[in-house]
Amino acid sequence: MQAGSALVVAAGDSSAQSKAQADYVCDGTADQIEIQNALNAGGTVTLTEGTFHLSGNLNIPSNVVLEGQGPDATWLKWSSGLMQCQGKENFVLRDFKTTGTGAIFIQNCDRVKVHNVTATVDNSRWGGAFTLWVSSDVMEDIEFVNCRAVDCGRHGWQSDGDGSVKTIRNIRYIDCEAINCGRDSRFAPHGQWTCGFQLAENANIEDCEVVRCYAEGNWEAGFIVEAAPSKKNIVLRDCVSKNNGVKPDNYYNGPDEDMYGALFGAGFWLHGDMTLINCTAEKNRKAGFAVWYPLSYTKLYGCSDTGSEIGYKFDYTDNVYVEDCTSRDAGRYGIYAANAGKITTNGLTLIAPKGDGSKSNVFGVSGYPVRESSFEIETYGGAGTVVSCPSGQNVQFSGTVRSDAAQPVAVSGSVDTSRLSVVPYSGGAPTPTPTPTLTPTPAGKPDLVVTDISWEPASPAPGSAVTMKATIRNQGDAPTPAGTKHGVLFTFDDGAAGPGVWSDAHTASLAPGAWVTVTANGGSAGALWTAVEGAHTVQAHVDDVNRIVESNEANNVRTGQIMVMKSAPTPTPTPTPTPVGRPDLVVTGVSWEPASPVAGDVVTLKATIKNQGTGPTPAGTKHGVLFMFDDGAAGPGVWSDTHTASLAPGASVTVTANGGSSGATWKAVEGTHTVKAHVDDVDRIPESNEANNVRSEEITVSKTAPAPAGKPDLVVTHISWKPTKPVPGSDVTFRATIKNQGTAPTPPGVISGVAFLVDDRLTVWSDGCTRSIPPGSWVTVTANGGPSGTAVWKGAAGTHTIQAWVDDIDRMAETNEENNRRTTTLTL
Repeated sequence: MQAGSALVVAAGDSSAQSKAQADYVCDGTADQIEIQNALNAGGTVTLTEGTFHLSGNLNIPSNVVLEGQGPDATWLKWSSGLMQCQGKENFVLRDFKTTGTGAIFIQNCDRVKVHNVTATVDNSRWGGAFTLWVSSDVMEDIEFVNCRAVDCGRHGWQSDGDGSVKTIRNIRYIDCEAINCGRDSRFAPHGQWTCGFQLAENANIEDCEVVRCYAEGNWEAGFIVEAAPSKKNIVLRDCVSKNNGVKPDNYYNGPDEDMYGALFGAGFWLHGDMTLINCTAEKNRKAGFAVWYPLSYTKLYGCSDTGSEIGYKFDYTDNVYVEDCTSRDAGRYGIYAANAGKITTNGLTLIAPKGDGSKSNVFGVSGYPVRESSFEIETYGGAGTVVSCPSGQNVQFSGTVRSDAAQPVAVSGSVDTSRLSVVPYSGGAPTPTPTPTLTPTPAGKPDLVVTDISWEPASPAPGSAVTMKATIRNQGDAPTPAGTKHGVLFTFDDGAAGPGVWSDAHTASLAPGAWVTVTANGGSAGALWTAVEGAHTVQAHVDDVNRIVESNEANNVRTGQIMVMKSAPTPTPTPTPTPVGRPDLVVTGVSWEPASPVAGDVVTLKATIKNQGTGPTPAGTKHGVLFMFDDGAAGPGVWSDTHTASLAPGASVTVTANGGSSGATWKAVEGTHTVKAHVDDVDRIPESNEANNVRSEEITVSKTAPAPAGKPDLVVTHISWKPTKPVPGSDVTFRATIKNQGTAPTPPGVISGVAFLVDDRLTVWSDGCTRSIPPGSWVTVTANGGPSGTAVWKGAAGTHTIQAWVDDIDRMAETNEENNRRTTTLTL
């Protein structure tokens, strides 16, 4: 509790000490009144331990922090009302539990953080336990960390909105869980579609990260987006979705749909510009991964499904890319594609799908063929025909089919199977994909520098309105923090030539080695500089107010010279002469992301090309760049062919690979390799010199990422149990969320054990987590053993002290060995 540094509100059942330190003391009736009074004063409001009884809305103002003592200690119990955040900014909600009607509703708000909040809300209202709603506006910079929606009578999360403008951007979901949403009750009407994470309902979504999130037991889908809204750059990484689509097969969905059972029923229901990396699905009712609706542009890397009815479902869609993914033991089909086009699989392993009695993998059905697609597959067993592709339209297969079926491959139409081998199946299959290893948080710090300053118009006259731009690069060894402004201040002769301007719109994380060009969007007198005659020094200062901790704080400034000249009298216009000479394209820089790849990483290539000739390049012609790796020995090349604007003499542009024979990214191979960037590789543009189009660089790919220095430090942040409301005689299963708040990951292969003590007596333990936990990351573990041979505690009447003790037998060295325990109480 933060007495002395915040306004403190005590619950009616808080301790006498807490009440004595409090600025407000609640009486257990309409406690929202005292909390609201504290919030209206501004600043930080700290809720003590105990239960707060609320019967009306709580309205969150701007620039406040509302915090409890943790979900196990501070409970907001609502009989009516909700937590309402409308048209506000810069607020934080953290460390409490909310139940009853008390959903968190965030509308038209910016710069919001919700951390360590558990919600178990009822079915009294539409939306989600956590709702983002945008109405004729743009919402941005919303973050959920270590939040849980459990046993809710509505969605866990929902992003929705209305109006002509309805965009939510820069959203982050990190280490969040949606469990059993809609399973026991649902809001009516339309509650039959309740899901765990509804990432895009009607709102347009841009720049959304979903990292290490977990969905299980939800009524329909675990993670889902609707087709209608725009979706740009949604990335799911290391997410797990299990046992979703619990809706019974005889459940009638009318009047919305004249059908029974789950409609989605998927672990991941996808559409639009979405990328999934290292995500896992397991035993979902309808599909592990489903992509639907045209113009999808969805990419899956390193994903796996086990035991769902269909591993990968591509229905009425197109432009889907799958790389190094696996389906194992599908209840029906490993893959089902129908009425789908431009589907590419580059390494799809299909293991023992059970099939429908005649076929086990479907590449088109009668009347709904697959078109313009390429499938590289490895199959192991499967009932009936393993590759069924009727009436295919320009479809190619490659890889190996291992089958003892009478007809392993059945295709018709324009289908090429010349590179598909069929061999007898001798049993066995590749080793199952483990539960995904958490993506490590990079060690080190970012280091921002300004690499270029530019302005428009390029040759201003006095009085011109000048727009300033700067290219900033992270030359450090860690990414910049997502959600933090990457500000740049532009000054002119240190203020003597007019007020400065700034850019503060870029908030996305910048990886090591990556750069971005930002444009001034504000200033004390507006976002434009009014040009003053003479020669001036322009200074661009990145991170000028030190929002970002860097390894070097002394290299943030770059200067340039801008000349403003009086224009001569305007002559009678004469036709613009056709430029003399020819262009000459060269590559001046080659870069890649991530900057220090390890084997297996997906690498994006970029090149900066310059026209050093005496004539412009032709407008409308592709300025192509081909990237090769050891001249093809280290994997297929990639290319960029999207830039078609004319490039004036002396001008440069940076292009990014957007295509290739096996996709637009290179899969990193261990070792040191030569990367060649060849501009105008197919001679589309006549140049004065055709012999200087290639630049070579060395890229080193390590086997594994280097281990950061320091030590881990494990703490318990949350204790929970199933059933959530046990009675005497119940078999109670304990869970604990453990966090590594140290400076190094826990060692891989070493058990991150947790002992659970009931009334100071060792009762059960968890010893199943052996994966490395990076600094700052969480993992939730479940008891799986105990001294009596059982993993559950037999509930007894009374109030009990429950203690979770992480690393109880000191298997690993930590920076602090005294903070491994957390205690709560349980009353039966």
